[in-house]
Amino acid sequence: MSVFTPAHLGKWEPLFKRLLEGDTLPMTEDSAWMLGRKTGVIAVIHDDEPVYIEATKDIGKTIGDYLNGGPSCDFRAKVAIVELGASPRTALERSRKGPLADRINRLLPQYRFAAVPATDALSERLAEAFTVVADPRLNGPTAQANAILDALPR
Repeated sequence: MSVFTPAHLGKWEPLFKRLLEGDTLPMTEDSAWMLGRKTGVIAVIHDDEPVYIEATKDIGKTIGDYLNGGPSCDFRAKVAIVELGASPRTALERSRKGPLADRINRLLPQYRFAAVPATDALSERLAEAFTVVADPRLNGPTAQANAILDALPR
């Protein structure tokens, strides 16, 4: 099996490095509001390690969803499943409100995020490529493979 490196990204390697090695912002409402309605790729960082990468049409709104539990916030659901051991079947709903949501909210100050601009046409493809190369803890190929194996009937 091939191990992917940033060099595999070709001309997109500098953007990848800027996303993961550049300046990060705290996961706060002020940081989200400051970014506004820009299309791009978001990386959530914990202890200098990427834990989640996502493409978005509105960076500010997406960070707000991470903080407040939007209607279909995959990031909060992944935190609930991977970090807090929630059931994959109910994690999405429970990550929005209630005791599990409160536990997620207490974890959020540990995370920082970085964002890079990208066009609508490119953002999804860039996020997928960056996810393969970085293999983030919450939504990378290794995490997805582990979830599939864990879901096998016993």
